[in-house]
Parts: sequence; structure tokens; C-alpha cells
Amino acid sequence: MRILQGHTLIMVCCAVLVVAWAIYPVTGAVCDGPPNSQSFILFTGGCDRSSSGLPCTQGFLFPAQPSPGGDYPTQYFLDFGDGSPPYYGTVDAVTHEYTTPERFTLKYMAGTQCDLWRESVYVLTIAAPEKGIPVVPVCPPSHPQAEFIGTPTSGFAPQAVQFTSTSSGSDAYFWRFGDGGISPARDPKHTYTKAGIYTVSLEARDSCTGTVSHAEKLSYVIVTTTLQTLSVSSSPPGAMVFIDNVAKGITPVTLTDTAIGSHQLLLTKAGFDDYTRSVLIEPSTPVTVGATLIKSLPESTNPLSTTGFIAITSSPAGATVVVDGIHRGTTPVILTEIPTGNHLVTLSFKGYDDWNHTISVGSGQMAAINAELEATKEITGSLAVITDPQGADVSVDGNFKGVSPVTIQGLSAGMHTVLLTLQDYSDNSTTITITAGQTRKYTAGLQKVYKPSVSDLLLAGGAMVLIALVALVVMFRKDRKSK
Repeated sequence: MRILQGHTLIMVCCAVLVVAWAIYPVTGAVCDGPPNSQSFILFTGGCDRSSSGLPCTQGFLFPAQPSPGGDYPTQYFLDFGDGSPPYYGTVDAVTHEYTTPERFTLKYMAGTQCDLWRESVYVLTIAAPEKGIPVVPVCPPSHPQAEFIGTPTSGFAPQAVQFTSTSSGSDAYFWRFGDGGISPARDPKHTYTKAGIYTVSLEARDSCTGTVSHAEKLSYVIVTTTLQTLSVSSSPPGAMVFIDNVAKGITPVTLTDTAIGSHQLLLTKAGFDDYTRSVLIEPSTPVTVGATLIKSLPESTNPLSTTGFIAITSSPAGATVVVDGIHRGTTPVILTEIPTGNHLVTLSFKGYDDWNHTISVGSGQMAAINAELEATKEITGSLAVITDPQGADVSVDGNFKGVSPVTIQGLSAGMHTVLLTLQDYSDNSTTITITAGQTRKYTAGLQKVYKPSVSDLLLAGGAMVLIALVALVVMFRKDRKSK
């Protein structure tokens, strides 16, 4: 009979993941690479330290840090190494039951929403129990057959394709999507961000026997470009060109990266009225726009002659805009009726350094800002706390942070005081050094406080009474002899 090892999620680790997501919200993907680093922590069970008996349930925690560009880990994988089906999910923690003493090689992975993964291994040694006969899994002959389908398999980038494994006789999977992305999920959904023709392959494996089957479909996914050419000219030339409030150059200009769909075109030039129109970009035909600019009214009759405009864009978009200390919206934005002269513009975005710039605005003119925000350097680290027994209250620098096992994010680099408290156990206090961008592991064995029972107290009281009586008898005898 084939024995499948089960695994269940630890609820407290779900809380850890919620905290992690609160600190690392999933935003627009950068797709620059896999998670920057990943930790692997053993908690609860202690299968590697105890030989008291099998089966033994071991807990694992494997949190990961974002990629250098800011892509946050959203999916996790762990192969337990004992022939049981591996774990795949969105939570960075799992427990697993081992039934045999052996040296197991565990493969663990963390991936971003772009299906870029970091892979590492951990060797877990489980000693033979002192008593008892371990359960030995039996693997019957297995012949997995890999097969899959995807839908839709063609479209414009970015194109999301839902892949479904139709394999038989398998319980572990490994996909290659042809664009550098991979996945260990059974039915992954993958997004192709660039145009191209992609070959997709699937490896279906029976974990118990290790038998593998491969399926590959050549040129299976076809993704076409969503970009088209837009040529803009003006009479007279030299006008500033904005597409959807983003500065694109000076006329005449040819833009080869304009997305398919409807866009708002704005041309602005000192001494001329703004030219605006809607432009529809279709996949099959380049678009040419020729604009005739109309001279503005003389300055004496133009009510806006003492003001100008500021067009502001940022990467990433959505930055808060403050001009001369006054909040003026979020990027991209065009600010009107800006008094002529110099103005201080500040852009703020969570996770990025503030951007400050002084810009000069001319009468009736459009000043443009295209800001590249710089990500704030990592100044915090994490602390993974594991206690035996678990369930201890964890406080850092006097502030409650959760119940062990717990991973505490966002701790400033440097020294911190950690206090562990658990009823019927002695308090445990220590000083921990946190390094920016890293997860520090702290494991503590708590000492149980001895509390005598009622029977113990009665016995102790009886013993004291007996000692007192013996002392009185001895004194009485001495007194008689002296007489």
C-alpha cells in the first residue's frame, strides 16, 4: 500500500504572512528577478533533535525578501524529500509528518508574481527511534503521463494564460513557460509581458517512486505586440508633446512605443493655444497627426498671461505632488494657473525617497517634470522567534509583537531587547542585533517554574513538624540527664 504523508498549515503562520503582506503589499510587477533572499527555519516538533519515536511532525517556516527591484514573494514551494507530495501555496509555513529515520534533502522555493523563483536546499536528519518500528512507505509501480492545456494561447501583451495539467499518475509538477518563468504549481496562471512565440513544457512526477514524464508543446503561446507608431508634427514646429499627460518630446516626433487603444494628445507651445485631441491607435496601422497651432491672444487681453502650467509625471506613477507646500494631487497631473516664477515641487511615494526640484514657470508656458524616483535603501530587518514550548508572548523593546513562533518584520538595524513570557515558565530576556535586509533567527528553550502541589506542601509541613518533635525529644533527654 502506498502511504501519502499529509501536511497542514499552521494558523499562527498565516498571521505571520498577513503581517508580511501588510509590510510588503503586492504592487505593479517589475519582473527584474527572483526574491533577493530566503530563510529556512525549523519550528515545533524537533524531529531532528529527538529520537523518542516516530512518526514525528515537523514545522517549517521559509519567508523570503523582495527582489532588488521590489517584486514581493507571492508563492512558495517545499519538497519534503521523503517521497510525499510537495507543498505549494501562498503561505510561507507548513507542517509535515515523517515516519522513517533518514537523511532527507528538502528543496524549498519562493517566487514572485512574475514566476521568477529562488531555489535552495536543506538537509534534515531524523535519527532512528530508541523504541518502536517506523512505518516504511511502499511505492507501487507508477507510470505518470504528462499532458496539459492552456487558454488563451494567443493575444496581445500582457497576455495571461491559464495552464491546466491533465496529467495522470503524478503529484508533483514543474513548468517552463518559455520566457524564463517557471512554476511548481499544478495549474499555474502565467502572464507573458512581451511579444513572442513561446514553447511550454511540463514535467510531471510521481513523488513516491521518483518516476518522471515530460510534455512539451512547441510554439504553443503566441503573443503579439500592443505597440504601434504615432507620428506627431505641428505648424509651427517645436511644440511640447504629451500623451496621456506624459511628456514625449518636441514636434516633429515619431513615437514607436504607443500602446493600442485611445489616448489624449496635448501640444503646447509658448505664444500659441494648447492643441488637444483624442487619438485611437489600432494594431494594424501607424497613426500620423498634423496639428496647426493658433496664436494666443495678446498678453494684455489674455487672462492667463500671468500664469503658466506644470506637467508632472513620475516613475512609478501615483506619487503625491506638493507645490510650495500645497498638496496638488498625484502623478501624472497637469497643474494649471501656476503663477509665473520659481516653485518648489516635492514628490512623495511610499518606499521611495522624496524627490525635490525647483522649476521655473513662464507666462502662458508649460513646464514639464519627468521624475525617476529612487527606492529607499533597506534600513530594517526581521526577527524569527521560536520557543520550546511554543506559545510564548514576544515583546521587542517593551512592545508586544506576537506569540511564538513568529517572524517580526520592520525592525530597525541595531540592538533590540527581546522578552519572552509564558505562564508557568521563567521570563527569558536577551539582546539581539538586527542587520538590515536580513532575517535573524532566535531559538529559546524556556525553563519551567516549579510550583509545589498541595500534597507536596502537606508532606513538607509534616516533615518540619516531625523534625521539631525530634528536636524536643532530644532536648528533653538532655535536660533529664543533667538533673
